[in-house]
Amino acid sequence: MRKAIQLREFGELSTGETAQVMGLSVGAVKARVFHGRRKLREALKLYVESTRKYGTRALRTEGSVRDRSRAILELRTAC
Repeated sequence: MRKAIQLREFGELSTGETAQVMGLSVGAVKARVFHGRRKLREALKLYVESTRKYGTRALRTEGSVRDRSRAILELRTAC
């Protein structure tokens, strides 16, 4: 799932291009991206909840959601 998300979102490849790079069908890539996004959404839920509880200062960071998502993936890769 991680590779599909990285290629689709960060590599900005189309679903067809991602399927070709990974050697999978388009349907398999769509499924992996769907499930990967769902897992990422669950992982980010903690941050959203803390923002609601403690205000926007709890998560004040520069950059977009994509940057924060990339940082989380990099942390998980390092562990």
